[in-house]
Amino acid sequence: MNIYITKTCGLEGTAAEAQSLVVKEAKKIGIEEIRIPYLLDESEKREEMSKRIDGVLTGVNPGDTVIYQSPTWNDPNFDIFFMNKLFGIGDLNIIIFIHDIRPMMFQVEKVNLPVYIQLFDAANSLIVPSENMGQYLREKGVNTPMTVQHLWDSDMQIDFQNDPDFKREINFVGDDANFLISKHFSSGKDVVLNLHGNDFLDEYDLLHELHKGGFGLVWTEETYWREYMKYNTSFKTSNYLRAEIPVIIHKSSSCRKLIEDRHWGIAVDSLEEAVDVVNTMTVEEYGKYVEAIKSGKFQLENGYFTKKALVDSIHKSFLY
Repeated sequence: MNIYITKTCGLEGTAAEAQSLVVKEAKKIGIEEIRIPYLLDESEKREEMSKRIDGVLTGVNPGDTVIYQSPTWNDPNFDIFFMNKLFGIGDLNIIIFIHDIRPMMFQVEKVNLPVYIQLFDAANSLIVPSENMGQYLREKGVNTPMTVQHLWDSDMQIDFQNDPDFKREINFVGDDANFLISKHFSSGKDVVLNLHGNDFLDEYDLLHELHKGGFGLVWTEETYWREYMKYNTSFKTSNYLRAEIPVIIHKSSSCRKLIEDRHWGIAVDSLEEAVDVVNTMTVEEYGKYVEAIKSGKFQLENGYFTKKALVDSIHKSFLY
């Protein structure tokens, strides 16, 4: 019996980073890679798509396990077609590693949600980003055993020479035009907002800049994306933690329980409340957050969450 994991080749940005990270950690535990093409031409004929997928799945046999990273970010019809090809092989142990659910992200694709629900329910096991996502899928009728990913992690270790400084500063990494942070940020108190857009192309430089101190913000004021952030897992959270600074999240965030239980940051209802908390925090309180974060940093920088999710999901799939 062989275990495989898919990766869409030709992707760029965060989606590519996420899939590559998972494959890298999967290979460390003996899982082989299946490369899926990223098709810019969405009008590919069904016969051509069928042949292409058959070629990708050469070597996959009944009794094998396939971990499918979803979505592939091809046209949604490709995901559906590919999954049906897997089911057609027969006697496969199918695990779907859900990074995102496109019908939840994009209004125009909501019509496809019932199809994805059927695919998720037919799998042997699921890896979901959060408990919230798992609950959402169960309410939609998915009965498949689920493993929660919790956080994105990394396999890159960064050693800092000192602890971050306590600063009444809030750092935000992302496009302010899309997340509307500065527009809703309260500027009446002695708390500074630092916006990090596309200034840092190198992860090492970004983490060292964030490590200078203050807090990391995982947020949006755009209502549609605020709703989706209840379910997905953000790379921003892990980047702030790897920089050893406390995170600020919305109380509805998917990772709230983990962040609060491990004392890695604070959950608030509004940016105004976030400013108030930062404005009244003491040096001693800040230091306790930093120490708690440092104690969990080894897990974040050694692929712990990814490998655990993979191993647990494989175990559950054989029990199903």
